[in-house]
Amino acid sequence: MDFEEFLLKVGKNIQKIRKDKGLTQENMDEGDYAVPVRTLQDIEAGRANFTANSIFKLSKRLKVKPKDLLDI
Repeated sequence: MDFEEFLLKVGKNIQKIRKDKGLTQENMDEGDYAVPVRTLQDIEAGRANFTANSIFKLSKRLKVKPKDLLDI
C-alpha cells in the first residue's frame, strides 16, 4: 500500500464511522471538537494529509478511540 492509498482508506473509514453514527459533515463542524466541513471533505476523499490534531478532534466528535479511525 502506498501513502495515497493509505490516506484514501483512512478517509473512507472515517466517512463510514461518521455515517454509521448518523452524522453529516455539517454536524461535524459543531461543538467543542468541531472539524471544518472542507477539512473533513478533504480527509474523507483522501486528499488531505491529516494531522494528529484532526484525528484527535474526529475521535472525540465521533466518540471513538483514535486507533479506530486508523484501523484499515
